[in-house]
Amino acid sequence: MAVSDKKHIFVLGGSGFIGSAVIASLQHQGHRISALNRRSALPEGVEGIPGDIRNFDWRVLEKDLPDAIIHLARIAGRGRFSRWIAGRQGRAASKRLIQWLESLQRPPHLVFTSGTLVYGDRGREAVDETAPLNPIAFQRDYIKAEYPVLGVSGMGLPVSIVRPPWIIGGGSWFRQFYFSQGRNGTVTQFGSGENLMSLVHVKDCAGQICAVALRGIPGRIYNICGCPAITQGEFVRLTAEHLGAVTEILPSEKLRRKYGKTVFEALTFSLDVTSREPLIREYPNRYPDARSAIDAAVAECEACEKS
Repeated sequence: MAVSDKKHIFVLGGSGFIGSAVIASLQHQGHRISALNRRSALPEGVEGIPGDIRNFDWRVLEKDLPDAIIHLARIAGRGRFSRWIAGRQGRAASKRLIQWLESLQRPPHLVFTSGTLVYGDRGREAVDETAPLNPIAFQRDYIKAEYPVLGVSGMGLPVSIVRPPWIIGGGSWFRQFYFSQGRNGTVTQFGSGENLMSLVHVKDCAGQICAVALRGIPGRIYNICGCPAITQGEFVRLTAEHLGAVTEILPSEKLRRKYGKTVFEALTFSLDVTSREPLIREYPNRYPDARSAIDAAVAECEACEKS
């Protein structure tokens, strides 16, 4: 990469599951990276800037303004009331960020990461970026942080929104709900198993997010896409097959009683995610099918347990 092609990217949430993969992708491409650092350690070569999105003074960045900001940081809550508070805090933080961008003569490209839960349960309908929003589960509260960005999208400010589906890899939901149980001999199907799951491996997700930040058209929404959608039942079968485990079914009513409405909706909603954007449709995913993505995720989980 020529020196002139190198970009300065500022990452929020760089120590998280997706953020770590985004930083690795940017480093592989030779870009310069700085990151908001609340408490966690950052990879070598990344400049950490102390702060918290709830009160960060964005003017600090003006002495070395980045070319793009990749926003992966989410203020999270553990229960219904704390998620409600987190959503309000996220909205306030996004408003402050947008106000700062509006004050700049040449603002950086902001890429805000959301999720496809904002579309709700759509059965077997293929859903692209034009679909109306119907947030369910955790996104009922967390979408509040997205609204200020949606409000200026397409209005001249260089902001884009990326919406990943189920992100599969060596951490997050896959390890908690599927891998760990499978290692004990059983992989659970939640409900009927007929709901569609759109999957993307975390490395492909990170690569697409970076592509939007570096080559995307500001003002657009990008659904992140990986593997063709499969039913949850098929996903469970493939995972169990790889782990040498058996499958079991947790009926919907027992699932709701065990985890509550929010988790029930998140585990059973059905969505076939597609994209209208050539940048996404033509992206060369490393794991273009569910089997290869699951195989890679299992190997990564096993490596995490050994480390």
